[in-house]
Amino acid sequence: MKRQLFFGSFLTLLFGGLIYVLFRTATLRMFGWYETIGLSGLTNVMRKLTFKFANQIPEWILFSLPDGLWIFSYVCLMLAIWQNSVSLKNTLWILIIPILAIGSEIGQLFGLVVGTFDLTDLLFYIFGMTLPFIFFTKTINLKFKFQ
Repeated sequence: MKRQLFFGSFLTLLFGGLIYVLFRTATLRMFGWYETIGLSGLTNVMRKLTFKFANQIPEWILFSLPDGLWIFSYVCLMLAIWQNSVSLKNTLWILIIPILAIGSEIGQLFGLVVGTFDLTDLLFYIFGMTLPFIFFTKTINLKFKFQ
């Protein structure tokens, strides 16, 4: 369980965040937050060393991988909370964030959500949601009881 939380949840969240900090444009809202909490000096130093390499990194790594990693991190955390067992009781809690992410991407496709639909983003959301189930689940019990 500790490995799952460290590798599955913490490191994937950290890695996704580092991609943003090190290689994404400084006009993102989060850089204002870093300034507010006094971290802009640290992020600026880190970015001076790495940002020049951003144009050499494939777009899917810069723009889609972090989202997939964050979904992966969330699902790993939720599975750990529920001892890696999936049931009707916890399915909504485990899948709420992935469903919102996938739904918003599909909503962009149909113009229901502001933004640009990206198939690569959608695939990373789906992989980020699915892989923790493959790696970590012990039981899946979604039996419906009809009385």
